[in-house]
Amino acid sequence: MLSLLLLRLFSTSIKLCPISSIRGILAYIEKIKIKNIVLLLSLLMMTGCDFMDCDESDNFTKQEVLDSYNRVKQLATNVYGFLKADFCSIDGAMLDAATDDAVHIYKSSNIQRFVDGTWSANNLVDNVWGHYYEGIRAANFYLKETAGLTFDEWKYSDDYEAIMKEFTNYQYEVRFLRAYFYFELIKRYRNIPFVLDVLAQNEANGVNPESYEKIAKFIVDECSDLAQILPVNYDNFSTKEKGRVTRAAAMALKSRVTLYMASPLFSEDSEDKWKQAAEAAYDIIKQKTDLGLDLVPYPQIFNDVNNQKAEVILYRPTGESGDFEKANFPIGVEGGKTSTCPTQNLMEAYDMKDGTPFVWNNQSNPYDNRDPRMKYTIVCNEMKWPVDPVEIWEGGTNGLPLQNATTTGYYLKKYVNNTISFEAGSTVTKKQHNWVLFRYGEILLNYAEAMINAFHDPNYKDAVYNMSAREAVNQIRGRTNISLPGFPSDITEKDFVKRLKNERRVELAFEGHRFWDVRRWKELGQTANIYGVKITKNNEVISYEKFLLETRAVTDNMYFYPIPNTERFKNPNLGQNPGW
Repeated sequence: MLSLLLLRLFSTSIKLCPISSIRGILAYIEKIKIKNIVLLLSLLMMTGCDFMDCDESDNFTKQEVLDSYNRVKQLATNVYGFLKADFCSIDGAMLDAATDDAVHIYKSSNIQRFVDGTWSANNLVDNVWGHYYEGIRAANFYLKETAGLTFDEWKYSDDYEAIMKEFTNYQYEVRFLRAYFYFELIKRYRNIPFVLDVLAQNEANGVNPESYEKIAKFIVDECSDLAQILPVNYDNFSTKEKGRVTRAAAMALKSRVTLYMASPLFSEDSEDKWKQAAEAAYDIIKQKTDLGLDLVPYPQIFNDVNNQKAEVILYRPTGESGDFEKANFPIGVEGGKTSTCPTQNLMEAYDMKDGTPFVWNNQSNPYDNRDPRMKYTIVCNEMKWPVDPVEIWEGGTNGLPLQNATTTGYYLKKYVNNTISFEAGSTVTKKQHNWVLFRYGEILLNYAEAMINAFHDPNYKDAVYNMSAREAVNQIRGRTNISLPGFPSDITEKDFVKRLKNERRVELAFEGHRFWDVRRWKELGQTANIYGVKITKNNEVISYEKFLLETRAVTDNMYFYPIPNTERFKNPNLGQNPGW
């Protein structure tokens, strides 16, 4: 597997500009020598040498780097390192804690700025401007500097053909990654600088922003091209590495981008744009067998071997760790400190087992006979987790008034591995974690949303789109170990859209979608009121009382991020998003 746990060699002091630190010496390679390539090579073996602590006796010039296939491979692999994962990535919180699906228990975290409205161009949250432009610059550097390399010293090697096959493909992988980084930027900042070259400092500080429409078209065109070139998998490559960009990944990115660009935040209602999004998703659906894709039992998507499952299109491995479990095991569990806690809002979004919407009525056990995905996502009172039943009632072993106990009445289960234990004598204190970036379930939901908006009929299909929106959703609901009743054939368009949005919410909970979905739908105002449940126990009788936990600040400027003032100071041409 390609190592994705790489040092960022291209960090910039001025974004989009040449690199001034030793970590970015590849950009200044003409002037100075590369040090510690040994470290880069060792990363494939997962050694832990720190960049500045390694032996500096091995020095390589730029040409020596580019003459070496192994060192060039590391340049390509480095670009993968800019893919992000959301295992408590925002100051200890998940992005979902800034939605109506969750809260972060620690009020000192920067995630609270999203909640209370105190974020600004100076007080940033999820500040990825520099991060993704570093990734883009690394991609541009690779594509420019490695074009036409032939590795002549390998020509008479038995491995030469295999090496050149790998090398030829790296450019396509890097192009995909660059496109992905640009999408992550436009969905946050809208109009941004668009650069496909390695710029000098003075050039970078004078770049004008381009429209998000132009950049989105570039991404879509890149994905369309790459879908014709990238392999379905790497079984026929010499290394047979996992985790690399595939044909399906390019098609999945195209599906997501076209869906966003058809959505109200980015576009006036356009049937043509919705049809484009439907086509992009359907291209994957109709080729799922050839692409090796399918739905799998729901909990398999989020365990330590999810990278081996047919539903996962692209993932970001983060290595073996128990940090996410420490952050999200309930208070009262050895080693657990609580972090991201699901809300009552999310709990109520899950249907009943018979397919009807849940209605809160203070029932004695609101968690019986529910959509099975709820128990795979949320830890509810008296559920066995991670081993013993949790006691979330007031005075229980995992409830208030214990410091840092959940304030919503729930703990997080999704992605949390209960085979890990921090009890004395435990032999399993860490596991592999793979963050899912794209999966087939999302594609079906993308298709359903695009079809209903393009044709306004849940049952519409034709020779081009040989699956209705309703059929796509019902595949999700009918997957193995979920087996919920499908949406009825006589469902109205209005009700279908409402239930589809809810389906997307519960299916993709804590996968980094909700934050963006309510924005692209322009429904952020509907997410302000956050509810929890108060659980009490008297004489073995447990009672559940819903209550308003908080009301969050929501204003129209929050649909896009502010352009960081530090970047605007460097480049006055950047401007600012409305309201900031």
